[in-house]
Amino acid sequence: MSAVVNPFTGRWIMEPKPQNVWGIPHALWFTFMGVGGALFLDRALFGVELGRVLGMPLADLLSLLFIGVGGLILIADLGRPFRVLRALANPRTSWISIGAICDFIFMGLDGLWTLGELNLGGGPLFGAGWASSPLSIAFQVIAGAAALVVIVYPGLVLAFSPSIPFWNTTLIPLQFLAYAFSSAVGLALVSTLWAPVGQATLRGWLAVESGLLVVCLLLQVAHLLNGSYSHTAARISVQRLLGGELQPAFVYGTLVLGLLAPAALGLWGGLASTAGSASTILAAAGLVAVVGNWFSKFSVIKAGTYAPFL
Repeated sequence: MSAVVNPFTGRWIMEPKPQNVWGIPHALWFTFMGVGGALFLDRALFGVELGRVLGMPLADLLSLLFIGVGGLILIADLGRPFRVLRALANPRTSWISIGAICDFIFMGLDGLWTLGELNLGGGPLFGAGWASSPLSIAFQVIAGAAALVVIVYPGLVLAFSPSIPFWNTTLIPLQFLAYAFSSAVGLALVSTLWAPVGQATLRGWLAVESGLLVVCLLLQVAHLLNGSYSHTAARISVQRLLGGELQPAFVYGTLVLGLLAPAALGLWGGLASTAGSASTILAAAGLVAVVGNWFSKFSVIKAGTYAPFL
């Protein structure tokens, strides 16, 4: 925290200072966790499997992969692997502890469920009725609850940071939730390249994705307005996003690439004359939405500015 002398009073005062601890790895961590959790919930609630690999839903395999990679990024950020045990030890007061516990619960239960679907030619590994058995359903219900926590807890970690006013709002976990499901539906659009779906399903996914993009945009605008009429440090964060060093990442990465481009591509794909052209264009829309998700995390993290304590 830098300090300057007020030329009128002669007193030392503290200035707001950008945080430089969290950056690219944390944006990747947050993005992977959100997309992984949303992929699982989309498959469990709406049957969006993205195809199958050896009998196992690709959505579950990607969910395990993304959340596993996100967990590895968290462990790497801790510096020493065994510090993860300390991250698990304080669930009463730490959202990181709660999130880490839910990561392990999700990986274990969803991993068992997905493995039970493995088919090497002789039927599912755990039997034909495994997917509808009471134990399997219980695994999915508990894993689904854990997945929801995995999606929002990084946003709650930021929202419970009073020293950084721009983060200290429930709009951030709401953004994380909306962007996670937008990216999951985006990957569903990408999956039509190898697992074609009917026109009605494709239109349904496009409508859902369009609605989620609108929600993401509204949450971004609300966050900017909230910061603009809030603490001085929050106003500085907004200025850095709209006209400072973070403008390219936020304006061109988050808003243009992450929201406007997939919306335009979605409209183009919806008007395409052939199913093949529509799938290709909508897959591109889904892919850029996922990239924009990462930019949204990076922008909000790097815009964090500490409020002066004097």
